[in-house]
Amino acid sequence: MAAIDDIVRRLPAWISAVDAVNEHAARQAGIGVSDLACVHELVVDGPLPSGELARRLRLSTGAVTHMIDRLIAAGLVTRTRDDNDRRRVFIQVDPAARAGLLDAYAGLDHQIRRTLSRFTAAELAVIDRFVADCLTDTQALLDQDEHQDAR
Repeated sequence: MAAIDDIVRRLPAWISAVDAVNEHAARQAGIGVSDLACVHELVVDGPLPSGELARRLRLSTGAVTHMIDRLIAAGLVTRTRDDNDRRRVFIQVDPAARAGLLDAYAGLDHQIRRTLSRFTAAELAVIDRFVADCLTDTQALLDQDEHQDAR
């Protein structure tokens, strides 16, 4: 189907453009893109324990510990003990760093919202389903690849 081919051809260019925005935001923060992915998880869903960050980023706990150390040194995140279980530590984004990162993405956020505002509610439901299904299916593909690599 031509419409599917058109969409499949356009998606990599959009992903590359978003990657360029991520690279710019990472440079502004003085960190690497993979470190930015960690900070993003914390901005969206944090604070989180380091084990959860490792799972989400598909990294070893040791690699995430080194990443967190870099982010602490950069002044972007802090470790905080859980009030209910002192053995448990949460990683959270520094409020000033959070504001700076949100500002770095303000243009992209505005552009995406402006683009989506051109669609009807029914079209938005289809777009939402497409994005959600692509995310689920891509994560399943990564899980499958990870399982095969473990053999």
